Amino acid sequence: MKKLMKIMPALTLAAVAFMATSCGGNSGIKSAWNPSATEKPAALKATVTWWNNYVQPDATMSETDARAKSTYTEYFFAKDAIAEFNKLYPNITVTQVYKGGYGDIQKAVNTAINSGDTPSMATCYGDHVAGYIKAGAALDVSGCFDDKYIGFGKTVDASGTIVDDAKTTKTDFNQNYLANEGKQYSDGLYYSMPYSKSAETMAINQTVFDKVGAGLAGTPSFVYNKPTVPVYVPPVALASKAKYDVPTNWSDLVAVARKMKADFPATFENNVDSDGLFTAVPICWDSAENMYISFSNMLGIPYTANGATVADQVLFNNADAKKMVSQIKKWNNEGLFATQNQLYFSNKAKGYHQYSSTMVTNGKCFVAFSSTAGATYFSDGGSFLATLNETPTADASIYGGTKTTAKSKVISQGPSLCFFKKASEDEQKATWMWYKFLTGTDNTAKLGVAKSYFPVRTSSYSTATVQKLTNASGTVTAASSYADKKSAYTGDVYKLDEIYAKDSRYISTPVFDLSSACRTAVGNLMKTVLDDKTATTDAQIEALVETAFSDAYKAVVTQ
Repeated sequence: MKKLMKIMPALTLAAVAFMATSCGGNSGIKSAWNPSATEKPAALKATVTWWNNYVQPDATMSETDARAKSTYTEYFFAKDAIAEFNKLYPNITVTQVYKGGYGDIQKAVNTAINSGDTPSMATCYGDHVAGYIKAGAALDVSGCFDDKYIGFGKTVDASGTIVDDAKTTKTDFNQNYLANEGKQYSDGLYYSMPYSKSAETMAINQTVFDKVGAGLAGTPSFVYNKPTVPVYVPPVALASKAKYDVPTNWSDLVAVARKMKADFPATFENNVDSDGLFTAVPICWDSAENMYISFSNMLGIPYTANGATVADQVLFNNADAKKMVSQIKKWNNEGLFATQNQLYFSNKAKGYHQYSSTMVTNGKCFVAFSSTAGATYFSDGGSFLATLNETPTADASIYGGTKTTAKSKVISQGPSLCFFKKASEDEQKATWMWYKFLTGTDNTAKLGVAKSYFPVRTSSYSTATVQKLTNASGTVTAASSYADKKSAYTGDVYKLDEIYAKDSRYISTPVFDLSSACRTAVGNLMKTVLDDKTATTDAQIEALVETAFSDAYKAVVTQ
């Protein structure tokens, strides 16, 4: 997901002097150019180093062969974008450096902070940036937003003259993403900026939802024509099974799950293996952490907050949160719900659990809450149709309270790009210019389509690249090809983003020293509670949950 820009010939010294104070804020970029280097911003000379998670092909592999492999899709996206950027700024060198996964990048940056050799920018998550800020290494770029020369909505023409650019305006940026990026830091500044984004969707086996009567029609087929991939074996319902409505509320979803257990006894009876893990389950939410945080937000239960002390920041250990987790445990005990941690092992030696998407495509799970970035995996089945839906809302009705008409909230997922102070002023400016180009209309659309991420710009949805997919949405059937399903599901993902963004449904949580530890802690406590097979009565569940919260809270605050 990304895009475009540039600048003008002979700026006067007065203009340069203006630029020296126009772009930058508190701890941000102090000047746009070094007046002694040039009066022509388009001739700025600098090297931008970007540490990312884009796997680079081996030097022995031909580029043609490498481009044909999905492993290198993002690397070549960036390489092509750099080539286009250099047509505008031939004196700016952009170098992308693969540093491994997101955690590996964080470790590399922390090491570089200690040695004083940080990159110009790095792929990140907000929790990582909290540490960079504390170390005094992170750079605020908010002062560049409205800069007269290189701010949002500015580029250059062929002669180097500054012109307006509709493809990089601030108003065209997804305002949810932009607001949440700054909101997550206690001072409201922009040490990072949105890049490739995603959320969560409720993916359902629509064929199962629609079917009335026994058996399912259709001829199972192999995925990609590879015989090693299991065919989809449709579950067989009781003859009395009726059509299920797609729930918009968790109380209704749980009621549907109970009907599923009754309607598909052959699927859901004896659905726990010798390890105590589910071999089939009506509902699965991949991420225990995301479920916990999303439910807390929708139920108005404190989780974390920016504050001066640990007590002000770490709020999840409270009575309402325990009530929420106890209810989720009861659904789990009924065999209605699991997270990925409770699915059977796909590789027991390595501790890998099965993916919910695989469970759906194998007819062993009918509702899966999964990242939109992985939505195309639901295309892998043979003779069934999956549909992608808004996530349902959670309200007091899950405890027997009043049901509301509120809409659901979803966590804004996916990495951002952060910036570093160590860079020279010219390098800082060049890095901002590269970021703006990378996230313009066309580039953000290209990356989005290639990897099923959300474009970060509204205008990207009007590009031919995205329109082709959104127009394909809803046109597939159970018998459609993998390619057609993949295109349609990506189109459905984009429609979800438009809905979530329009209704301001995205959640971002505060980031601070312990925010990452909080997320890990609530994920661990959910796993502890749901893995336990001994707590069956209300009193036992209450005691189990109380201990899990106490242990999780101690694990955070003792840090």
